[in-house]
Amino acid sequence: MLKLLVVYAHLLGTCLALGMMAMADLRQLGRVFGYWVVIPPPPPFELRVITGALVLLVVTGAALLVLGQQENPNYLMGNEKLQGKIMLVGLLCLNAFVLHFAVFRHLSMLEPVAKWTSRQLNGVSLAVGLSNSLWLYCAFLGIARSWNQGVPIQTVLLIALALFVTMSLAVRGVLHIAGCNEPDERHDWVCRLSRSLHKKQRPHGLA
Repeated sequence: MLKLLVVYAHLLGTCLALGMMAMADLRQLGRVFGYWVVIPPPPPFELRVITGALVLLVVTGAALLVLGQQENPNYLMGNEKLQGKIMLVGLLCLNAFVLHFAVFRHLSMLEPVAKWTSRQLNGVSLAVGLSNSLWLYCAFLGIARSWNQGVPIQTVLLIALALFVTMSLAVRGVLHIAGCNEPDERHDWVCRLSRSLHKKQRPHGLA
């Protein structure tokens, strides 16, 4: 019964974190199709909820590990998928500090994306891409029971790396759209798409 309750709390933490992150990401996406886009940091309430969910996941995950070891002394050493997940959760926690103390501090300056340097764009893309990919992938690993005895840790980590690269490139593309500053200053196809969508969002009768 205790293990069932811990699993339930772990699931609630996962759902809470992913739901809050999805809501925050969708809200930010709604801002990018315009000019001189400013991306503010997440509201304090959302940060507290996601931080609380991460703490809950770490505590319940540790409890599940202890309970599993009590049932089977080879519970961790015989499960390379679980070993990989623990490593990725540790990386997720470290990246959370980077987001809070570097990325969100930069966003709080409320500087238009068009004025960001390449270093700032790449830094935000990597940190946000790592966060989103790890949250989604770690949630998947939690339900991938068929991987427990058959998937080596190298495969688990390589998939994580591929997801990280893909997500980071996607975030970089979104920031590129948000960095389209004036209608006639940048003429690549991404900015042309942004201008087109921006015009469609304007009310009828406005220039």
